[in-house]
Amino acid sequence: MQRSAMERGIRACSTGRWAVAAAALVAAAACGDTTFNTITAIPTTLTFSAASSGQTGTVGQPLAQPISVQVTDQAGNPIIGVVVTWTVLSGGGSVSSATSTTDVNGDASVIWTLGTVAGTNTLRASIATGASADISAEGVSAAGSTMAITSGNPQTITLGATTAPMVVHVADQFGNAVAGATVTWTTTGGTLSATSTTTDASGNAQVTLDTSGPTVLPLPVIFTVTASSGTLPSAVFTITAM
Repeated sequence: MQRSAMERGIRACSTGRWAVAAAALVAAAACGDTTFNTITAIPTTLTFSAASSGQTGTVGQPLAQPISVQVTDQAGNPIIGVVVTWTVLSGGGSVSSATSTTDVNGDASVIWTLGTVAGTNTLRASIATGASADISAEGVSAAGSTMAITSGNPQTITLGATTAPMVVHVADQFGNAVAGATVTWTTTGGTLSATSTTTDASGNAQVTLDTSGPTVLPLPVIFTVTASSGTLPSAVFTITAM
């Protein structure tokens, strides 16, 4: 009986040592596990800067502020090194570079030159993941470059009557109508409805001539009306009163 007890003790001790050894192996394996879960940042969103948005500029000229866009990941963090592609969608303008790369702040920028036709221009920024964003700018006409007679020349009327409107059109070098240009009118006789007018949204300005009052006979009487605007070549109307 005594020997059997000793054997049982030996077996128990041996079993304990194996249990400790097994536990040590599990702990070692756990400590040696160097695998970590990581999240890959994916460019998902493009956002234009406040200074880029809502700009108005002169046709054929670069906008006052560069167009700047920030690229961020799914968590809203800026991403460096993302290639942004710039595409003019409307307006016929151009960009200083077809692509640009985001900096440490996730920002990329380009100089945008508007097209030569007054109106809305649209630009798209896009990245390889398929994300994109569009921005618009408004192009307005340049300074007046030409002034031409639209209607009212020549005219033949009864002496003492008032002429039909004499209309001039002011345009910039690209043919866009120039609104708000001052036109000065002078005449060799009769009374003008105004000596100074301003072109409307269509670039037009007009006056009429009243031929009543003292005149020099014999008939016909020839009146000339001249429209001037700054340094632009003048426009001259001829009115024949019978």
